[in-house]
Amino acid sequence: MKRRGLVLLIVIAVLVFTSTASSFAATQPTSRATTKFNVFAAASLLYAFPAMVPAFKSTHKAFKNVKFVFNFQGTDTLVAQIQQGAPADVFAGASTKYGATLFKAGLIDSPSNFCQNKLIVIVPKSNPGDIHSLADLATPGKKIAIGNASVPIGTYTLTVLKNLNALYGTNYSTNVLANVVTQESSVTAVVVDVLLGEADAGFCYVTDAQYAGKKVHRVYVGQRYQSNPLPTYPIAVVKSTQSSSLANQFVHFVLNPRGQAILKTWGFLPPPAP
Repeated sequence: MKRRGLVLLIVIAVLVFTSTASSFAATQPTSRATTKFNVFAAASLLYAFPAMVPAFKSTHKAFKNVKFVFNFQGTDTLVAQIQQGAPADVFAGASTKYGATLFKAGLIDSPSNFCQNKLIVIVPKSNPGDIHSLADLATPGKKIAIGNASVPIGTYTLTVLKNLNALYGTNYSTNVLANVVTQESSVTAVVVDVLLGEADAGFCYVTDAQYAGKKVHRVYVGQRYQSNPLPTYPIAVVKSTQSSSLANQFVHFVLNPRGQAILKTWGFLPPPAP
């Protein structure tokens, strides 16, 4: 498990560094003065949000020297950090519940829903657990990774497993959960478990399966058994920000067509109709 943890940290650190440093370096020669802009975002946005930075800067020249710093964590961790006073400018979580929590506490502006996601099961390319269907997950001896119940991916997984009892029998979810060998604090960690072969299968979002590419095989969960509504992501300006103009414009960008097109490229679904 130490190896998995190290790999997870490297994956996140490298991506965050390259996504922020590269976009910043391209514009730095115009001025040494920079502004650090902190975006606290759900782990499943690990690739999509950094991809927005060059597009945002291309249409918002006033912020060309801003250094975007992303904090990708499980949504519950992000909420706890903001509650404890961590310097955040924008919050983007993977559950409306957590957006509502921060809003009621007066810590963020009224959140807006900006995308949705859905569940999928991934297995390593070599498929050591010989898993080819959802039914196989209930076979004794399989090693399964899920998110813990405090993060949206964990809550969503438990809901979908319960729904699948209607298809595979009343004991299905119990049998699958008996095979769980790890409950992670973020969806990124679940993917790393599968990539390292420490789990025969993992429950993650379709977007994470897309990031993993050909390194994994996918076992699809029918739409009928997905929870309703699908996981919905809220975004909002953090009230303590010292960069309110930038924060508001970045949120506006995410909600508008260009930001939505980038999210679609990375596998996200549009937000639910108002």
